[in-house]
Amino acid sequence: MKKLLCMLLTCFITFESGTLLAFSNHKMSIIIPPVDVSGTVKDNKGEPLIGVSIKIQGTSTGTLTDAKGVFHLHVADNAVLIFTYTGFKQISVPVNGLTNMNITMEEEATMLKEVVAVGYGVQRKSDVTGSTATVSAKEIAKRPLERVEQALQGTTPGVTVQSNSGQPGAGLSVRIRGANSITGSNEPLYVIDGYIGGSIESISPGDIQSIEVLKDASATAIYGSRGANGVVLVTTKTGHIGKPTVDFSAWFSKAMVPKQLDLMNAYDFARTVNAQFATTGNPPAFNDAQLAGFQSNPGTDWQKEIEQKPWIRNYQVDVNGGSADANYFISFNHLDQPGLIKNQWYNRSTLRANLGLKLNDKMDVKFYITTLLPNSRNTGYAGDITDPFAQASQWDPTVPVKDANGDYILKSQYASNQINPVAQARNQAVDNSTTNVTGTGVFTYNIVKGLTFTSNDTYETQSQVTRILYGPETSLGLVGGDYAQTNNNYYRSYQSSNFFTYKAALGNHAFTVTALYELKNAQSTNDNAQSKNLSTYALGYYNLGLGATQLTTSGYSQDELQSFMGRVNYSYKDKYLLTASVRSDGSSHLTQKYSTFPSVAVGWNVAREEFMQDNKIFSDLKFRASWGKTGNQAVPAYATIAQISSGGPAYYYDGTTPTVTTPLGSPVSTSLKWETTTTTDAGLDASFFKGRLTFTADAYYKKVTNLLYNYQAPFYLGGGNYLRNIGSLENKGIEFAIGGTPVAGHDITWTTNFNISFNRNKVLDMGGLDNVVVNGIGSAQNGVAILKVGKPLGEFYGYQFLGTWKTSEAAQAALYGMKPGDAKYADLNGDHKYSTDDLTEIGNGTPSYTFGFINDVTYGRFTLSFMFQGTHGNQIFSGTIPYTLGGLGDARNATSKTALNIWTPANQTDVPTFSSTSQNFINSSRFVYNASYIKLKNLALNYNIPTGVLEHIKIKKLEVYVSGQNLFTITKYPGYDPEVSNATNALTAGLETGVIPNPRTYTMGLRATL
Repeated sequence: MKKLLCMLLTCFITFESGTLLAFSNHKMSIIIPPVDVSGTVKDNKGEPLIGVSIKIQGTSTGTLTDAKGVFHLHVADNAVLIFTYTGFKQISVPVNGLTNMNITMEEEATMLKEVVAVGYGVQRKSDVTGSTATVSAKEIAKRPLERVEQALQGTTPGVTVQSNSGQPGAGLSVRIRGANSITGSNEPLYVIDGYIGGSIESISPGDIQSIEVLKDASATAIYGSRGANGVVLVTTKTGHIGKPTVDFSAWFSKAMVPKQLDLMNAYDFARTVNAQFATTGNPPAFNDAQLAGFQSNPGTDWQKEIEQKPWIRNYQVDVNGGSADANYFISFNHLDQPGLIKNQWYNRSTLRANLGLKLNDKMDVKFYITTLLPNSRNTGYAGDITDPFAQASQWDPTVPVKDANGDYILKSQYASNQINPVAQARNQAVDNSTTNVTGTGVFTYNIVKGLTFTSNDTYETQSQVTRILYGPETSLGLVGGDYAQTNNNYYRSYQSSNFFTYKAALGNHAFTVTALYELKNAQSTNDNAQSKNLSTYALGYYNLGLGATQLTTSGYSQDELQSFMGRVNYSYKDKYLLTASVRSDGSSHLTQKYSTFPSVAVGWNVAREEFMQDNKIFSDLKFRASWGKTGNQAVPAYATIAQISSGGPAYYYDGTTPTVTTPLGSPVSTSLKWETTTTTDAGLDASFFKGRLTFTADAYYKKVTNLLYNYQAPFYLGGGNYLRNIGSLENKGIEFAIGGTPVAGHDITWTTNFNISFNRNKVLDMGGLDNVVVNGIGSAQNGVAILKVGKPLGEFYGYQFLGTWKTSEAAQAALYGMKPGDAKYADLNGDHKYSTDDLTEIGNGTPSYTFGFINDVTYGRFTLSFMFQGTHGNQIFSGTIPYTLGGLGDARNATSKTALNIWTPANQTDVPTFSSTSQNFINSSRFVYNASYIKLKNLALNYNIPTGVLEHIKIKKLEVYVSGQNLFTITKYPGYDPEVSNATNALTAGLETGVIPNPRTYTMGLRATL
């Protein structure tokens, strides 16, 4: 009875005080009634702050301030509110009965507004004088990425990222401010946690904390002879302080070829072949009975037969945590990516362990260890008319894939003379298996106040096995060239970067001095074994001893780079900035070992000036200018040393036994130098209205000297090609980026970012050479590009197509030995014939500008994200489409529906008729198309599940989403995909033959934190 009275009394007191005590199983808990809290958030100048995040501590529940800085929230009386805003100090405020709050947030004094990686250290963004751009982990997480390079596409001004092929595991082409070399690589230098030249494939996109892109010479000159193409700094995640956190993510994508070429069915194809035969006086290829059968049987759709619609799967799990003395981040990622065509796949597993240890007050150690295990099959199609995907658009639709016995029908009398593309894809195997282990250790010693020594040491080892099988039912097997082969490649490298950093502040003066010594050594070996005409292929490539002939080769290469670098960063009153650096690189590749690369940059933080303090528009305003030199390591190892060749013709001393010969190789230039890029840049960074709007602009001029070219040696010197420094070229352009938060309300927020980059490229000098015709891609596009002084790189070369000769032009056509309906071209020299004298520039594969447009709209727990990306002004020289029209090489008959609209006396179109007098040049403007495009690269809808729902299953956060990639493309290009190309260098940009397009994908995924 006493217990009951006490409980009743307690309840009475509780109700009187407004607090409810609930009892369950003889236990008592307090239920505190919620209250309505409202208020205003301002800065220390009394200006309202828009879009401030207010969250209830320990939950994901919260709101944002509106355009007047006002907020409203329904919370428990004992709650604590957390106020956060970019560039301002975080504030925690207990409710404790408050229903109206007036919050003043202080601007962060220690950094403005963020710290960015700049190479061999970090810097406040406000102090950066070079041209840089950042891609955050948040931006990377918006899309289902298979490769890191995809994160740069459409997100970074001045960076052109092209997905050249839809093959699984394929890398992307990345160009920072244009192409800088005609023979060497134009890809940027990747620096991964301080490791220079690391494999970008080794990183799972989910492991990345941030990506910094260094674009001008002031930012890249610290990397000397490797910085001319720009530098991409990748920083991976580290552990946080606190209890272990487990993050899991998974996504699944359905992939498909986004577009099919419009090809004829069996009936239309047969009629077209008969019409073609009639023009040459041959009897019909197909009789009336066959034609009648084709009317009810559309025949074989070879595009559908070669293609598949695979599921792509990606899983990532990571664990991180630690204390102030030790932290860890451990992750595992697995990607399974089948290809868009049959018997093609790629998968990759990545294991990463990042560890941080504080040894004592002066010493810190960090370890970054990565294991990469990629495997693939048939992902190396270079793009040619003989590839299975290209053949699918050229093959005879009247022929089935297999005969009645289930055997492949390997050849056809009509259309392509190549092998059945499905048989080729199924019966060839090019299998790659790689094991790569990279370990980086970073030791930091704080010697005295302001003086730090850092040693960053990386060891990388890689082994790759490539096994190849081309059996009897492949294109090579049909001509007796069937073989099996095994290639073993081994690589190891060691890098040691050691630098001192001294930071000091003397009154209004602040400076940071860096002094570096760096050494890198790399070694590679390979051994290869090939066996031809095996007695049986039942064992595949696993018993090379079964071959009729065997061939073995091996190789070895080693190189070393030694560097010294010094850099000074100076600031006066945080207003006036100066950065100067000089780097000297010594390379084993050159006879003149050392090259020097200086740079200087200045900056003016106008927003720090007194006359700007009362303005209500600018939050930040900084002007930048820089100048510097960088190099391009386009000279391979041993290129300056005369060599002998092991590939000479065999000599038969006894008349029957071949003896390997070693003739002298091509001449060499003993005075080769690195290609040197001198860059001048001017730019500004601005933000407005308390950071709600940001704007960046840059203008630059780059001149490349000592341009390397594979020069043709005179035959009296033995012939062959060798590298020479003979020319120069330029890139100049402007780039803009604008972003902000147009809408920041209670329930809805919209953030947007737009960037656009313009670049012009021109060859200035070729050492006396001009009009150099360049070999193109495969057998279809030889001699269709030209290197010409005064013109940009990527220039197409061929005949100017003018349509067809019309009936009214019969007399004029006869002067060329032609008749109405034949192809008509521009006769530039007026000699009434089409010869090499009539070849001219007919297009260019380099875009005038590229752009990206990214948007995120959040309403409650939903977020809609969409991203557009595109190019303008570029053209594509298709080698795929011409072969669907027949009459070229192995394509004997047309398969494209365009052939149904050929010229006739009654229908005088510009599609040339079937004729024995017509000249159908593939290298003509007829097959040059506008390749400008706008793509919806990503469309995603995310939903964050409420925390209250997750508490019962011990999940802290769960986000689910659906998305689509490459959902539509706006373009005038009639081929598969205007983005793809099988260019091998800057000279062949825009050339395309048989390239697998980028897939359209539909994705569903989740992200969870445990």
